[in-house]
Amino acid sequence: MKLFATRVWGMGFERIPIATFGMKGHVDRLLRLARRGDRVVFVGTQTDRTDEENRGKILGMAEIGFEPLKTLDLVGRADLDDRDFDAAGNFKFPHAVALTRAWRFEPAPLLIRTLSRQLAMVATSGVQEVEGPSDVAAILALQTIEIDLPTLPSLEAMRRMNDALRNTTGPRPGDAGYMVNPSTDGEAWTYGLQFGKRDVWKIGWATDVDVRCIEINQHIPVELGLEQWGVVLRQRMNSRNAAYDMEQRVLELLTSKRRGYERVHCSQKEIDSAWQQAFVDVIRGK
Repeated sequence: MKLFATRVWGMGFERIPIATFGMKGHVDRLLRLARRGDRVVFVGTQTDRTDEENRGKILGMAEIGFEPLKTLDLVGRADLDDRDFDAAGNFKFPHAVALTRAWRFEPAPLLIRTLSRQLAMVATSGVQEVEGPSDVAAILALQTIEIDLPTLPSLEAMRRMNDALRNTTGPRPGDAGYMVNPSTDGEAWTYGLQFGKRDVWKIGWATDVDVRCIEINQHIPVELGLEQWGVVLRQRMNSRNAAYDMEQRVLELLTSKRRGYERVHCSQKEIDSAWQQAFVDVIRGK
């Protein structure tokens, strides 16, 4: 899990479930560096915009939605501070990402007593990755209380999507997961198999992924010391048609990487990107 730190004015992230930025480039950079399940850590500024008791403290953290947003499309001016508008009435922080889950630290520790170094200036206007393993461990060891974020209808679908995509590497068919549309012919799974540790993948769908993997491996002469297929990605869908549609969308996105049947040759990063995009496209009916 990666952590990214940003400076904020107090506990506003508890009241409005978005993180705002003045430049689109800061949002683009965050979404380029982060993956599902990574978190943004909020640190109180040393300015009078932050309550004195919270200045310089690590206040909380949140998982984010993976879509750039416009702040004023989500909240009205009445919910914002007048100091966030310039003399011409322009909002200073028009770009945002959603907070899909959030936690406050109690007690909130001082940054300088928790991390090995201060944050760079980039954390004031954008985000800075917390790179040291000991610093990441120190933050994750802090006592947390999950925040019941305010509900914004426009963000609810994104929250469900984030929850679904956070865990694409292991739930068995009986576990909870994201369900796509009302069931028509029984749930099924889209799967991604990896051949050994190679960048070779097989994409398909099945009602039981583990049984399907066993069946596929029966055609490999393992007595020759050859590698086998292993399940790396799986996503539950609540109809076979939806599972098939996601399989086909993954293969379509990786057309240039296909080598035969449902096999593709590409990096882990490329397969992850296509997998997530295919899921998004299917649930949006594209």
